[in-house]
Amino acid sequence: MRRHPLLAALLPFALAACSSTQLRPASPDSAEQFERLKSLAGDWVALEGGEAPPGSIVRYEVTSAGSALVETLFVGTPNEMRTVYFLDRGQLVLVHYCAAGNQPRMRALPSTSPDELTFDFDGGSNVDLEHGLHMHAAKFRFSTDARLETEWTHWQDGKAGGTVKFVLARSWK
Repeated sequence: MRRHPLLAALLPFALAACSSTQLRPASPDSAEQFERLKSLAGDWVALEGGEAPPGSIVRYEVTSAGSALVETLFVGTPNEMRTVYFLDRGQLVLVHYCAAGNQPRMRALPSTSPDELTFDFDGGSNVDLEHGLHMHAAKFRFSTDARLETEWTHWQDGKAGGTVKFVLARSWK
């Protein structure tokens, strides 16, 4: 068997790169953030002041023995989308199943306020960073147990393209 000196020299570096994980440090409050999200379980109605048509329904459902939260946007419409929130090795993450046909993944950032939760892009499936459109960041503002504001920032052609804001009130039906 013939050995190539360049390959032998580069092999340790390649193995180190493959074996190292570039995970962001787990937010110390990820479990608390996840519990706060799970407290949203139920139906929420879009109010005036956001981009969602007033009366649109957003549903939160705790599933899988409490290990995941499923958010359904625009319940019962052709543009219905789902986002699944869960803890991944101690980090709060989400996967957004978008009507655009892609599935961006985001990780929660450390909290700056107990009433605010921010997610940032961390890869995804069917996402074209240079030429496509995808959701890139999300922010939750918990006003009260009955009011919630969310902002979803999308990227288009490699840069921020805009933010969609939802103003929601808990449905008591």
